Amino acid sequence: MKLVVLKAVIATLLSIIASLAICWIAIHLTGGSMNWFAALLSALCPLLIAFPASMYTFYQNHRIALAHQELEATHRELAGVYRRLAAAARIDEMTGLLNRSTFIAELNQAGQRGAGGVLLVIDADDFKGINDTHGHLTGDRALATIADVIRDVFCGGGLAGRIGGEEFGVFLEAATLSKGEALAERLRRGVERIELHTERNGLARLSVSIGIAFVEEATDFSTLMATADEQLYVAKRRGRNQVSVPEMQSATVQLRTAS
Repeated sequence: MKLVVLKAVIATLLSIIASLAICWIAIHLTGGSMNWFAALLSALCPLLIAFPASMYTFYQNHRIALAHQELEATHRELAGVYRRLAAAARIDEMTGLLNRSTFIAELNQAGQRGAGGVLLVIDADDFKGINDTHGHLTGDRALATIADVIRDVFCGGGLAGRIGGEEFGVFLEAATLSKGEALAERLRRGVERIELHTERNGLARLSVSIGIAFVEEATDFSTLMATADEQLYVAKRRGRNQVSVPEMQSATVQLRTAS
């Protein structure tokens, strides 16, 4: 506001100076016969008119500038909110991995690119037992801990998401089956080593069963998922805490390696 007043004062002074200059020129041009009272009055008019007018003009400009600043700040804030909402719509809140819908959409896009790859379906073993024995907070922490191991093992090199209650998916585009098996085994061992302190001052041991599907060409989520799910159930039937691969695919990879 002080700046507005200062601008108005400067504008008024300039108006007075201009009026006095005009009066001085007029007096000299008329040989000094001009009425000095009229000249003085014409010089004082800017003080009565220009100052309020300048104050109003500069004040309105100041308000407009402030409104623009507020509008820009609001725009930046809304842009930040939009980015956070867009990220939240893609991410599973509990684990920080992709949520189911985003994982499936991106997996289908990867499948359409035709580079093939390996899908891992990972299921927390006896998760209901963990919830029943140690409480739901421990169950939630167990899922978050498994998600941390997934991030550590794959280091952003794969598409990772939570696709069910205690079920996760990882897709390694253009990866070989042997690479997928090796990473799955590394993940299984990493989870197996975890001793989770529970809310009831106990320890919960974690393990996962992993089913693997391998494809060398374009495919969709349902096809890959059906194969990986089948192998997941094989791992469960064999006693859990295992990695299972379709026997024909595994044999094919072994033959290729041997040749």
